[in-house]
Amino acid sequence: MPAPRASTSRPRRASHARRAAGAAGAGPAFAGTVCGAALVVGVLLPWYTTNLGPPFSATSASGWEATSLARVALVLGALLTAAAALTVLDARGMLAMPPSRLDALAWVAVVAAGAAVLVVGYRLLVMPEPAEFLSRQIGIYLSALAAVGGVLAGLGMVALRR
Repeated sequence: MPAPRASTSRPRRASHARRAAGAAGAGPAFAGTVCGAALVVGVLLPWYTTNLGPPFSATSASGWEATSLARVALVLGALLTAAAALTVLDARGMLAMPPSRLDALAWVAVVAAGAAVLVVGYRLLVMPEPAEFLSRQIGIYLSALAAVGGVLAGLGMVALRR
Protein backbone atom coordinates (compact mmCIF):
# COMPACT_ATOMS: atom_id res chain seq x y z
CA MET A 1 0.00 0.00 0.00
CA PRO A 2 1.46 3.41 -0.94
CA ALA A 3 2.37 5.87 1.80
CA PRO A 4 -0.04 8.79 2.27
CA ARG A 5 1.09 12.01 0.60
CA ALA A 6 1.93 15.01 2.68
CA SER A 7 -0.38 17.94 2.38
CA THR A 8 0.87 20.59 -0.03
CA SER A 9 -1.69 23.23 0.85
CA ARG A 10 0.82 25.62 2.43
CA PRO A 11 3.02 26.08 -0.69
CA ARG A 12 -0.08 26.48 -2.82
CA ARG A 13 -1.35 29.24 -0.57
CA ALA A 14 2.01 30.97 -0.64
CA SER A 15 2.20 30.87 -4.43
CA HIS A 16 -1.43 31.97 -4.64
CA ALA A 17 -0.69 34.91 -2.31
CA ARG A 18 2.37 35.82 -4.37
CA ARG A 19 0.33 35.72 -7.58
CA ALA A 20 -2.44 37.81 -6.02
CA ALA A 21 0.09 40.41 -4.84
CA GLY A 22 1.65 40.46 -8.31
CA ALA A 23 -1.74 40.86 -9.96
CA ALA A 24 -2.57 43.76 -7.63
CA GLY A 25 0.74 45.41 -8.51
CA ALA A 26 -0.04 45.08 -12.19
CA GLY A 27 -2.81 47.71 -12.00
CA PRO A 28 -0.62 50.84 -11.92
CA ALA A 29 1.84 49.23 -14.32
CA PHE A 30 -0.96 48.49 -16.78
CA ALA A 31 -2.17 52.08 -16.42
CA GLY A 32 1.40 53.25 -17.11
CA THR A 33 1.51 51.14 -20.26
CA VAL A 34 -1.76 52.63 -21.49
CA CYS A 35 -0.64 56.18 -20.66
CA GLY A 36 2.69 55.69 -22.43
CA ALA A 37 0.94 54.37 -25.54
CA ALA A 38 -1.55 57.25 -25.41
CA LEU A 39 1.35 59.71 -25.19
CA VAL A 40 2.95 58.20 -28.30
CA VAL A 41 -0.36 58.35 -30.18
CA GLY A 42 -1.01 61.90 -28.96
CA VAL A 43 2.29 63.08 -30.43
CA LEU A 44 1.20 61.78 -33.82
CA LEU A 45 -2.21 63.51 -33.67
CA PRO A 46 -2.72 67.18 -34.60
CA TRP A 47 -1.36 69.60 -31.97
CA TYR A 48 -1.94 72.89 -33.77
CA THR A 49 -4.06 74.20 -36.61
CA THR A 50 -3.94 77.50 -38.37
CA ASN A 51 -6.92 79.72 -37.83
CA LEU A 52 -6.70 81.87 -40.92
CA GLY A 53 -9.89 82.98 -42.61
CA PRO A 54 -10.89 82.48 -46.24
CA PRO A 55 -9.44 82.21 -48.85
CA PHE A 56 -6.80 80.40 -46.80
CA SER A 57 -7.65 76.90 -45.69
CA ALA A 58 -6.97 75.65 -42.19
CA THR A 59 -4.12 73.19 -41.98
CA SER A 60 -3.11 71.17 -38.97
CA ALA A 61 0.28 69.97 -37.79
CA SER A 62 0.94 66.99 -35.60
CA GLY A 63 3.25 67.33 -32.64
CA TRP A 64 5.86 65.40 -34.59
CA GLU A 65 5.77 67.99 -37.39
CA ALA A 66 5.28 71.09 -35.24
CA THR A 67 8.11 70.94 -32.73
CA SER A 68 11.18 68.93 -31.80
CA LEU A 69 10.00 68.80 -28.18
CA ALA A 70 7.17 66.52 -29.31
CA ARG A 71 9.78 64.08 -30.61
CA VAL A 72 11.31 64.05 -27.15
CA ALA A 73 7.83 63.38 -25.73
CA LEU A 74 7.44 60.45 -28.14
CA VAL A 75 10.70 58.90 -26.91
CA LEU A 76 9.66 59.46 -23.29
CA GLY A 77 6.28 57.85 -24.01
CA ALA A 78 7.99 54.82 -25.52
CA LEU A 79 10.28 54.58 -22.49
CA LEU A 80 7.29 54.79 -20.13
CA THR A 81 5.46 52.12 -22.11
CA ALA A 82 8.45 49.76 -22.07
CA ALA A 83 9.14 50.16 -18.35
CA ALA A 84 5.49 49.66 -17.39
CA ALA A 85 5.02 46.73 -19.80
CA LEU A 86 8.03 44.91 -18.34
CA THR A 87 6.55 45.40 -14.87
CA VAL A 88 3.21 44.00 -16.05
CA LEU A 89 4.96 40.96 -17.55
CA ASP A 90 6.72 40.35 -14.24
CA ALA A 91 3.50 40.74 -12.24
CA ARG A 92 1.74 38.24 -14.51
CA GLY A 93 4.56 35.71 -14.07
CA MET A 94 5.67 35.83 -17.72
CA LEU A 95 9.02 37.38 -16.91
CA ALA A 96 11.01 36.98 -13.70
CA MET A 97 12.98 40.03 -12.62
CA PRO A 98 14.76 40.79 -9.35
CA PRO A 99 13.10 43.33 -7.04
CA SER A 100 15.90 45.86 -7.55
CA ARG A 101 15.22 45.91 -11.29
CA LEU A 102 11.48 46.35 -10.71
CA ASP A 103 12.24 49.28 -8.39
CA ALA A 104 14.41 50.81 -11.10
CA LEU A 105 11.69 50.32 -13.73
CA ALA A 106 9.14 52.04 -11.49
CA TRP A 107 11.44 55.05 -11.09
CA VAL A 108 12.17 55.10 -14.83
CA ALA A 109 8.42 55.32 -15.43
CA VAL A 110 8.07 58.22 -12.97
CA VAL A 111 11.01 60.16 -14.42
CA ALA A 112 10.01 59.57 -18.05
CA ALA A 113 6.42 60.64 -17.40
CA GLY A 114 7.55 63.65 -15.35
CA ALA A 115 9.85 64.80 -18.13
CA ALA A 116 6.99 64.33 -20.62
CA VAL A 117 4.77 66.53 -18.44
CA LEU A 118 7.40 69.27 -18.60
CA VAL A 119 7.93 68.96 -22.36
CA VAL A 120 4.26 68.75 -23.33
CA GLY A 121 3.24 71.32 -20.73
CA TYR A 122 5.74 73.80 -22.13
CA ARG A 123 4.33 73.39 -25.64
CA LEU A 124 0.79 73.58 -24.28
CA LEU A 125 1.53 76.96 -22.69
CA VAL A 126 4.06 78.33 -25.20
CA MET A 127 2.99 77.70 -28.79
CA PRO A 128 5.54 77.83 -31.63
CA GLU A 129 5.80 80.96 -33.77
CA PRO A 130 3.66 82.46 -35.29
CA ALA A 131 1.50 81.73 -32.25
CA GLU A 132 -1.14 84.34 -33.09
CA PHE A 133 -2.21 82.28 -36.12
CA LEU A 134 -2.43 78.94 -34.30
CA SER A 135 -4.93 77.18 -32.10
CA ARG A 136 -4.43 74.01 -30.06
CA GLN A 137 -5.90 70.68 -31.14
CA ILE A 138 -6.81 67.37 -29.52
CA GLY A 139 -3.35 65.78 -29.76
CA ILE A 140 -1.66 68.16 -27.35
CA TYR A 141 -4.45 67.74 -24.80
CA LEU A 142 -4.29 63.94 -25.08
CA SER A 143 -0.51 64.05 -24.70
CA ALA A 144 -0.75 66.25 -21.60
CA LEU A 145 -3.40 64.02 -20.02
CA ALA A 146 -1.40 60.87 -20.81
CA ALA A 147 1.78 62.36 -19.34
CA VAL A 148 0.03 63.32 -16.09
CA GLY A 149 -1.59 59.88 -15.95
CA GLY A 150 1.83 58.33 -16.50
CA VAL A 151 3.23 60.21 -13.50
CA LEU A 152 0.37 58.99 -11.32
CA ALA A 153 0.74 55.42 -12.58
CA GLY A 154 4.50 55.53 -12.02
CA LEU A 155 4.01 56.81 -8.48
CA GLY A 156 1.57 53.95 -7.93
CA MET A 157 4.19 51.51 -9.17
CA VAL A 158 6.74 52.97 -6.76
CA ALA A 159 4.30 52.89 -3.85
CA LEU A 160 3.49 49.23 -4.42
CA ARG A 161 7.18 48.35 -4.58
CA ARG A 162 7.74 49.65 -1.03
